[in-house]
Amino acid sequence: MGIRLFAFGAIAAGLGTWVLMPASPYDPIVSASITSADPSEYTVSNMESGTACLIRGGKAVSARSHKIETGKDCDGVWPGLASARNWTQNDDGTVVLTDGSGDALLTLGLGDGVDFVSLEPSNAVLALNLVH
Repeated sequence: MGIRLFAFGAIAAGLGTWVLMPASPYDPIVSASITSADPSEYTVSNMESGTACLIRGGKAVSARSHKIETGKDCDGVWPGLASARNWTQNDDGTVVLTDGSGDALLTLGLGDGVDFVSLEPSNAVLALNLVH
C-alpha cells in the first residue's frame, strides 16, 4: 500500500508541476516561419571594376521566384542591374535576375568560393555572396 501511495503522490506532483508550468512563449510553427520571412541580402561584386552593391530578397511570388530590391548604385556594378526586380531559381541550380517586364538581366550559376557567379551575359564578371 505504501509503495502505491508513494507512486500516486509522485505522479500527482509531476502532473501538478506540468499543469502549473507557464506555456512556452515560442510556438515551433511560428518560430520556424520567422526564418523564412527574413529577407536575404547578397553583395554583388564586379571583379573587373572593383565595385559592389547589395541585393535584398523580398517576398516569394512563386515556389521558385522572389521579389528583390536593388539600390541605384547597382548600375555602377553592372548596367541595368538597378532595375532587377525578380530572382528565379531554376531546377538546374541557375538563377535568373529579371527586370519588372520579365526580361533577363543576368543568369547566375553556383560559384566556387562564392555563392554565385555570372554566366550570362558572357562578358559579366560578377560574384554574389550571401550576407544575411
